Amino acid sequence: MPTYSYSCPRCGPFSVFRPMSHSALPAPCPCCQAGSRRVYEAPHLGRLNPALERAVAQAERSAESPRVTRHIPPAARGSRAG
Repeated sequence: MPTYSYSCPRCGPFSVFRPMSHSALPAPCPCCQAGSRRVYEAPHLGRLNPALERAVAQAERSAESPRVTRHIPPAARGSRAG
């Protein structure tokens, strides 16, 4: 469920988890229960974990020309087929 930001005229800003279908409706302030209007903000964008970012970049590069394996890699020690 998405998080939406609202601003109470008495208590100030707060955030609420609610369905998208309820996002335009006033939200009750958690402190005073006054009806509060939604506040529109820039999206909260963040960077990916560096390892995940490298994996995504590798997947994008290999989408057009996948790396071809020329031999079977050695089996891990202690593993059994079964």
